[in-house]
Amino acid sequence: MRVAPFSRALAVILAIVAIFLGGCRSQSPRFYTLTPIQEDQVTAKRKSPAQNAVVGIGPVKLADYLDQSMLITRTSDNQAKKAEFDRWVGSFKDNFINVLADNIGVLLPTQRIYLYPWRVSVPIDYQVAVDIVRCDGRLGDAVWLEARWSLFGGPEKKLLKTNRASISEPVSGADYAALVAAQSRALAQLSHEIVAAIQSAGKN
Repeated sequence: MRVAPFSRALAVILAIVAIFLGGCRSQSPRFYTLTPIQEDQVTAKRKSPAQNAVVGIGPVKLADYLDQSMLITRTSDNQAKKAEFDRWVGSFKDNFINVLADNIGVLLPTQRIYLYPWRVSVPIDYQVAVDIVRCDGRLGDAVWLEARWSLFGGPEKKLLKTNRASISEPVSGADYAALVAAQSRALAQLSHEIVAAIQSAGKN
């Protein structure tokens, strides 16, 4: 029996729609989160001059392009790309601040970490203000974290140190999981820099 041209066209259209819908179902979003330094990763357990200090983290500002759910990669020095199916599990800014706070608490060490804004009655010993200029990378290549940070001390909020960090960390794989793991290591390096400044200020 001869099939009408309309029937053949309809069958082709339905097949294309089925393939498209099947492809959409297979591309479900993947979610990522930065991870903090674990206590068992801190090899040097020595007494710190700023041990048990009260530390305030913030304000922390992020470059506008980072304030979104999709992961950002660089395809060239002047071109960035948003990942369609690879996203942060929640607010990237909140994740960044919380991991930074956890890292500083582990490295000092202290459990008395407060996030901005804190109550006026909290006796902050050291305040860390951070401006994140860049936090992205290239798949299978490296990630880059650039930040300006300042350390203030005492109730008078005296400026103790200001610095611009420029950190790169190699990416061990070609996928986004490897990219985020490298970003976590870059944030750990930034945390080490800040803690070293706090410890140095604690000696004075």
